[in-house]
Amino acid sequence: MNPTNNHSRLSLIIQREYMSIVGRKSFIVMTILIPLISVACFALPGVLMYFNTGDRQTVAVVDETHRLFSALENNDDYQFQDITSVGAKNVHDFYTNAENVYAVLVIPANVDSVPRVSIYSNNAVKNSLSSHVEDCLRTALSDERVLSYGVPGLQQMIDNCRVNVAVDSVKWTEEGTEERSSATFASILGMVLSMLTYMFVLMYGAMIMSSVIEEKTNRIVEVIVSSCRPIELMLGKIIGVGLVGITQIAIWAVFLGIGGTAFSMAFGLSELGNAAGAAGAATDASSAVAALASDSEIGEIIEIILSVNYVQILTCFLLYFLGGFLLYSSLFAAFGSAADQQSDASQFTTPIMMIMVFALWAGIACAETPDGNLAFWCSMIPFTSPIVMMVRLPYDVPIWEIAVSVVALYGTAFGIIALAARIYRTGILMYGKKVSIKDVLKWIK
Repeated sequence: MNPTNNHSRLSLIIQREYMSIVGRKSFIVMTILIPLISVACFALPGVLMYFNTGDRQTVAVVDETHRLFSALENNDDYQFQDITSVGAKNVHDFYTNAENVYAVLVIPANVDSVPRVSIYSNNAVKNSLSSHVEDCLRTALSDERVLSYGVPGLQQMIDNCRVNVAVDSVKWTEEGTEERSSATFASILGMVLSMLTYMFVLMYGAMIMSSVIEEKTNRIVEVIVSSCRPIELMLGKIIGVGLVGITQIAIWAVFLGIGGTAFSMAFGLSELGNAAGAAGAATDASSAVAALASDSEIGEIIEIILSVNYVQILTCFLLYFLGGFLLYSSLFAAFGSAADQQSDASQFTTPIMMIMVFALWAGIACAETPDGNLAFWCSMIPFTSPIVMMVRLPYDVPIWEIAVSVVALYGTAFGIIALAARIYRTGILMYGKKVSIKDVLKWIK
């Protein structure tokens, strides 16, 4: 065959797959909604906790010490009522006959020597009540014990001895200068990139498999392969859908850049300018950030954000995303061609899903120790490296490790593509037979 014609057919298939997805309204809608949904998922727990509030509940208290009731502070959730005169033996009868009493707290007389109290209720007691009672009584009993020593000013001495130490993470650059960094920010950035890689590879890989099964079910593929080779059709699908993913990432990168610029203008630029003027020597952006860092917490946050090598991280993100996508999408395409309907593909896709889920959990586990043995080997194994390496990148992974990992990833991806092509060219035209893993292995041989 003429190589020029082969290249032309492949380009047409890529263009068809790309435009069939990007041209949909659903693509535009999801491109806008996914970032909003992601932000909402982070904010949702706080919002739900805010709205998950009820009326203030009454907690009856039997204080056998006759001095600790005053230590129980009312808050928005609970108010305390002194029923010491009822007696600890009669609390059940009181609770049964009382109205609007959530629970009964009994503080025994020997609580000083045996620091334990009891809360009675017909239902399981909320953790928020137990924690609040524990905090109030611990503070009161601790203060009483300090006063019992009879040393004037002892409580003030103890308070003065409590020192909170703030730990600044500072790293040296290659030039020997100092940069403020944050393990928390690096961990969050790594987990975000890891989740994005997992989500994209899974979403677009499944999209390729669905497309293959749909074309096979509708017999459209018979018409298509009459004018091109199956390998060209498979590669066209993989590359076309991969370009869709890159397009979506590029759009989000633009949105992120606009949002970051707006944030800097709203919160950073005026203070940066004031700090630079006060320093008298801040003539560029980096020196202005350094000047602001000594004057405000906003400056410290900006310095931490700017300390990350975004060029390296985003470049590696694209490399690992493309490598992981090529590896997994070729498997999805191959196994999709071996199935007549979506449900038949589950026997093939389940192992793939298990590997991806393992990679995700390995990435989460490696967030605390990004230089550990598990993190190192999982970032070298091609099936897990696209996700695990994302967690390690913000921690300045050595270049040789990245190079070895990328070479292994792409070498394996191209090898998997070659094996997937053998499965695809046979399975795409096979109908009416339940294909087993044994059959797939025969096609590969």
